[in-house]
Amino acid sequence: MLPYLLVTMLPFLRSCFQQLCNVRTNHDDYPSWRQASLPVSRGGIGLRRSEELALPAFLASIHSVADLVSLLLPNRPAVDVSTALEIWKTNARLTELPSPEFRKSQKAWDLPLCNVSLATLLEVFRDDEVNKARLLAQSRPEAGIWLNALPSAHIGNLLDDDTLKISVGLRLGAKICEPHNCAKCYKPVDCYAHHGLSCSFSAGRHPRHGALNSVVCRAFVSAGIPAKLEPRGTSNTSSRRPDGCTTFAWQRGMCLAWDVTCVDTVAASHVKSTSANAGSAAVQAEERKTSLYSYLVGRYIFAPIAFETMGPWGPSAIAIIKELGKRLRTHSGEVRSHEFLRQRLSIEIQRGNAASVLGTAERADMFTELLFI
Repeated sequence: MLPYLLVTMLPFLRSCFQQLCNVRTNHDDYPSWRQASLPVSRGGIGLRRSEELALPAFLASIHSVADLVSLLLPNRPAVDVSTALEIWKTNARLTELPSPEFRKSQKAWDLPLCNVSLATLLEVFRDDEVNKARLLAQSRPEAGIWLNALPSAHIGNLLDDDTLKISVGLRLGAKICEPHNCAKCYKPVDCYAHHGLSCSFSAGRHPRHGALNSVVCRAFVSAGIPAKLEPRGTSNTSSRRPDGCTTFAWQRGMCLAWDVTCVDTVAASHVKSTSANAGSAAVQAEERKTSLYSYLVGRYIFAPIAFETMGPWGPSAIAIIKELGKRLRTHSGEVRSHEFLRQRLSIEIQRGNAASVLGTAERADMFTELLFI
């Protein structure tokens, strides 16, 4: 009965996923479906397979009830799980079991198996820098924040159908569109639509930049720290201005100035480094911003806030958003303030990605006048 359920459930689950997200992941596109079955923290969507969860669930259950069973049935011999433990060691490629205090947790048994699945996928993309960089980026903790956000239109977290489809497709490396020439620069766009993320005339770059800055500025104000965008008078020698600045002191008697940027993980200029180290493009972007605004040193605390299109954040972005989240929690009393802020930023990145991808195609406006009739 169990093999029959596994055989029938997987196609049904895949069919439901394809119907809901409008993203095709079938046997011909095997790596993307395998990635979808990983947990969000490992770059997947969380559509877990029953056969992969069976062993961790069994081992966690056995260790959870062992004390109670021995108390209720003191003369009954303990259940022999040596075979299951050996299978787990083999599958997890480990020689030691989880620490005794964690053996009651299914997560402790499951994550090592997920790490092996992720490593196997990375091995599949060993010679494919673009997909390797994408998968490494999606396995970063901050890359899947948007998937955990409450999809509510009232708080601005609801993604429209096109944005959801493109966001899921980019995350899984699935086919998004038919090959065509970019409507902006006329360069070829393949079925994975990565060109739109790094196009010189990207339709989503400026809206995303403005949205991210707006979210950061509103977060400062909500934390009781007045701030403004595009401040004037930050330098007497340079016409360049940071994206925003607090009106009152942030730390050490100095105001905080910040500048937001979002770079493409799989752009030709970044893919070599991002396929080796996840988040390296964001790190490089923050270093460039720090050098660019070096004239602020001594008068302001400057914080570069760099994101990548595939999800990773730069170390400075993580640090400043964490500190801002703490101050939001203190000011508002909402213990989840930090997570809500991270979710909103992550969602704005996805919206910018979708706008960039959709902007590569010709869009007819010949019937827009009907909207005014």
